[in-house]
Amino acid sequence: MKYKLKSIFTLIMLLALSLNINADQHEKQKRIFTEDEFISLFSGKPKSRVLKYLGKPDSKEIAIKPKGASSVIGRPTVDKRNPNKKSKIEMWYFKNIVEYSPKKTYLKVELTLINDRVENIGFFNQ
Repeated sequence: MKYKLKSIFTLIMLLALSLNINADQHEKQKRIFTEDEFISLFSGKPKSRVLKYLGKPDSKEIAIKPKGASSVIGRPTVDKRNPNKKSKIEMWYFKNIVEYSPKKTYLKVELTLINDRVENIGFFNQ
């Protein structure tokens, strides 16, 4: 009798563990988008929409304006209407979420967010 109870308890624990592992794998799977679908879903949209559909990015970078940038590009880089306002620019990177042909995805997708809104989308295979 004691042996049967141990066996049943072990089976229940294994079943619970396997269900938990399966649920974790399902959560980690990302949806795959076509190029057109991705652009229409995220172009010009707020950061909250990106987080809702894609979750946190695989990596992030923050843009920094180099010293002397105005002299290099030959024009002022300050907004004349509001010279004290600085734009917050971030680049978010996601891996293997946009398909360009059957069963082939871009290695990296870059979303450029300016003031928490998607302003640029890039697809890369490098």
